[in-house]
Amino acid sequence: MGALAAAGAAVAAAGVGRRARHEAPYRPTLERLEIPVPAGLETPPRLRIGFIADTHVGSVLRPADIDRALALLLAMEPDLLLFGGDYVSESPRHIPDAAAVLGNVACATKFGSFAVLGNHDYANGAGRLTAALEKRSVQVLRNESARVGDETGELWIAGIDDVLLGSPDVPSAFAGVPPDVRAIALWHEPDFAERVVRFGAFLQLSGHSHGGQVRLPVAGAIAAPEGGRRFVAGLNFAAGMPIYTTRGVGVYRPPVRFRCPPEVTLLTLI
Repeated sequence: MGALAAAGAAVAAAGVGRRARHEAPYRPTLERLEIPVPAGLETPPRLRIGFIADTHVGSVLRPADIDRALALLLAMEPDLLLFGGDYVSESPRHIPDAAAVLGNVACATKFGSFAVLGNHDYANGAGRLTAALEKRSVQVLRNESARVGDETGELWIAGIDDVLLGSPDVPSAFAGVPPDVRAIALWHEPDFAERVVRFGAFLQLSGHSHGGQVRLPVAGAIAAPEGGRRFVAGLNFAAGMPIYTTRGVGVYRPPVRFRCPPEVTLLTLI
């Protein structure tokens, strides 16, 4: 019986490993979240924000895989798309593919698309990637802000540069936001969220952690990268401000997911 049990355990482990490597990374899910708008902030009614991060286009995740994830989000008809960084993996040769797959949806929404950069984007050529994205109508925010809105209201997005390899400057990111106006902070790494609260952010959107990629029952994520270890996944709070960390679309080493499916997110401001 001991040998049979061991053999059974080995077969089960092999099955789990196969699913974690060859199936789970390619089965994206759509997460939905409602975020209350602070009193006095007049945004377009029930503004729907599509949030995507960590596509990691490369040898493991190809453009068709990202298209499949984006299709889930576009079916919800978001008003605005926000991209949270780490669009490429391993090599700058993947920049054209990453820019193309995001650019294909950049103008599919009423208010367009905005992005910040992540550490992998810097490692593979931030300047080249920024130019490629902006050529495709994705506005990259590097310590700067942008206004979206119409006659029904407005929303400000403050994009902060990557912590690990970039040059984050929170005061500069919020400098263009009018006084007494609240904003959404878009920052690749989630763990520094307290820094944006005093500048009037009412929400931060982040990625970077991939949700840990491998999450065990009870224990949760077994590992997370520097800058993504406090707010690993989902909705948390920093000094009272909600911060949402997406599990991301792609994977990085090792290229597996277990109990942590890839994600695109629809946030509705209510």
